[in-house]
Amino acid sequence: MKIKPVKTAVIGCGDISHTYLMNLKDTFSIIDLVGCADMVAEKATAQAEKYEIKCMTTEEILNDDEIEIVVNLTYPTSHYEVSKAILEAGKHCYSEKMMCLTMEQADDLMETAKRNNVRFCVAPDTFLGASQQTARYIIDKGLIGQPISVIAYLSRGYHMIKEDKDDAVRKYSVMCEGGGIPYDMGGYYLHQMMNMFGPINSVCGYTRTIKQNRPYLNPRNSKFNDNFFVNTINSMTCSFEFDCGVLGMFAVSSDHMTKETVFKVIGTEGQLELGDPNEFGDSVYITKNGSGKMEFPISHPYKASSRGIGVADMAWGIRTDRPNRLLPEMGYHALEFVKAVETSTKERRFVELKTKFERPVPIYSEYYNGTSAERSLFLY
Repeated sequence: MKIKPVKTAVIGCGDISHTYLMNLKDTFSIIDLVGCADMVAEKATAQAEKYEIKCMTTEEILNDDEIEIVVNLTYPTSHYEVSKAILEAGKHCYSEKMMCLTMEQADDLMETAKRNNVRFCVAPDTFLGASQQTARYIIDKGLIGQPISVIAYLSRGYHMIKEDKDDAVRKYSVMCEGGGIPYDMGGYYLHQMMNMFGPINSVCGYTRTIKQNRPYLNPRNSKFNDNFFVNTINSMTCSFEFDCGVLGMFAVSSDHMTKETVFKVIGTEGQLELGDPNEFGDSVYITKNGSGKMEFPISHPYKASSRGIGVADMAWGIRTDRPNRLLPEMGYHALEFVKAVETSTKERRFVELKTKFERPVPIYSEYYNGTSAERSLFLY
């Protein structure tokens, strides 16, 4: 029996839309990409022409009875408003990270999805990639013994706005409220850690914003040396404990001139070293007691950039009547975590997280026959 593809549209045609549109159009047979929209009509027109889909308005997408999934790729400040409209229209919503700006907005979105009996996913979906699923396999099979702790560190440079064309992207995606590095790149690390170890029960930590008023540093930008305002956290350090007993340390900063990534799991019988959780196919290494560092073979599919795999997984869930691997409770938990670190900073105390979720079903390598990667999504 042939399974009918799920008609899908995208709202938000910024930089990240290129990867989504390309993969949703060409990589996943379960997706029938039909249209895109943006508040800047020229952006939507350009993407529609490039990917041979229909240029639509947001209203046209929401009112089209054949469209079942809408992907929200707007700025963080617009996530709540756009996702709310998608869910109220009775459509399944897949939103870029984070879910929204506040826990009150998150509660409303979760209730709206439940009331309208529609699915709601929040990126990042990179934890469904080859590297991250291989790491999950290593943990689940006990190949480094019992996990003791996870250590993650990331530094990146968000302070350099490049040229005029990059101004809006930088200011409204990573410099605005809800768009700082704990919310932006932090989400990739949090989802992979939660994929490996499940929910977090408590956290303590510190956040700060370095140089809220700062100049444009690139002389190619017409606003060179003019000041702009950073309205978000750009550094965070915290310690936390998972329900399963694993201890964690996580630090991020967007005010470092170079990019550095550390992501390790320490076990009773060895150590696991992961790559960048923003990538799909980085190498994974194991150091066993008494031996040197060894590269572990990646046998899972989706080694290449597969952003949009979460949308495809949602579509397969719709057609086969099974849950999404990107559980809405997982996205909610990630937002709650960052908010809890903020509370810990202000009140100088441990903060307990209130929510729980079930670890997503892994993508097992034995489901992948080497010829059809999408088979691994179908076989849940």
